[in-house]
Amino acid sequence: MRIEVIGAATLYLGDYRDVLPTIGRDLAVISDPPYGIGYKHSGKVGAGKKAQGSARTGEIIGDDQDFDPLPWLEFDKVLLWGANHYSHLLPKGKWLAWDKHCGVGPKVSFSPVEFAWMRGGGRNDIHRQLWIGLCRGKYTGQMRHHVMEKPIELMSWCIGHVDPSPTQTILDPFMGSGTTGVAAVQMGRKFIGIERDEGYFDIACRRIEQTQRQADMFIKAST
Repeated sequence: MRIEVIGAATLYLGDYRDVLPTIGRDLAVISDPPYGIGYKHSGKVGAGKKAQGSARTGEIIGDDQDFDPLPWLEFDKVLLWGANHYSHLLPKGKWLAWDKHCGVGPKVSFSPVEFAWMRGGGRNDIHRQLWIGLCRGKYTGQMRHHVMEKPIELMSWCIGHVDPSPTQTILDPFMGSGTTGVAAVQMGRKFIGIERDEGYFDIACRRIEQTQRQADMFIKAST
């Protein structure tokens, strides 16, 4: 297991099953886990056709096994994306939606909206941010680092929903390229990230380190 400490962020290269026994449970879990979709999508392959990865990049999309949310239900504060695919395994909670088409994106055969489940009550909510059809780097300033990457603004919105106070540490056990960690650092939160793919782990380290440097420079300039 490899551990990198970057400011208020602690990142683990390894399997969450090995890391969880070493950390506490007073954490807010926010993650976009692999949930067994196991398909690729392109103009030539219809949605839902079994394959090994993305037709555009060759990267694996999702996982070849069903996702079990049970370990994360031990936490008091939890938000899991893709939860509509395993909703039968979840207790009653609050639903969040991300409209990534906003009525102006190109027509696509896959879903223009994604759903997250959140423990607790309250009204359901929606985040509208155009993502489909955008050249991320040109129009948003965000390079695409992961085949299933979500925007930083979306993950900041999630953090605000799960824990509006700036006190609790955010945990992403399926960190990917570190977008949740970037959002957490920007918001002045402590963050724990776990990722088993070394390539994505290295990308997450670089992104979070850069964000931490920018935050440190801002604090230094304002004092």
